[in-house]
Amino acid sequence: MPLLNLRDVAEHTSLRPGLLYRSAQPQGLSAADEALIARLRLIADLRGEAERAVHDWPAELTTVARLGLDETGSPASLPHDLRLGELYVMLLDHRTAWFAQVIAAIADGLPALVHCAAGKDRTGIVVALILDLLGIGHDDIVRDYALTGEHLAAVTAGLVLPDDVPAQLLQAPPAAMRTLLAALAERGGAEKLLTAHGLGAEHVARLRAALVTS
Repeated sequence: MPLLNLRDVAEHTSLRPGLLYRSAQPQGLSAADEALIARLRLIADLRGEAERAVHDWPAELTTVARLGLDETGSPASLPHDLRLGELYVMLLDHRTAWFAQVIAAIADGLPALVHCAAGKDRTGIVVALILDLLGIGHDDIVRDYALTGEHLAAVTAGLVLPDDVPAQLLQAPPAAMRTLLAALAERGGAEKLLTAHGLGAEHVARLRAALVTS
């Protein structure tokens, strides 16, 4: 089985290709996946320890950075009575320093792959923050996020999910990302928010130098 929900973020943006990838967790690797992984400097794994118990990277792979907070960083652990976009805003507000830390690691580790379990929620927020920071329009950010919906059936088939997992966590509705981006704009945008919580100016400069084409 190939690495699911895998894509170069540049495919649907104006960014320089071949430097920033996103995916779901490694349920299997194709020959093409192995070739890609061999040229990466960083695999940013956003899962908690328990999430890695079933599907994990080979132990000898030295480019993997275990950046997950633990399962409390997973949307599945958050209140079930919130809409998905509201869950994203809650994560943004309560885990801002963590998002800044993850993005700093990515800035220092390009070319990089970032993933969580499904490659949708934590990964989607990280990618959205990077894209906003780099000046990518919100329509393009939403478009990239929504592509995950095409892969969710295959991805969730390999996940160990609680019996009461909310249906919204098995979807990637554009409205959820638009809610997050609206909240991000209210907070002054990704650069202002993240640099106030630990992201260095050198990391911002490094991301722009590597990924922005003009």
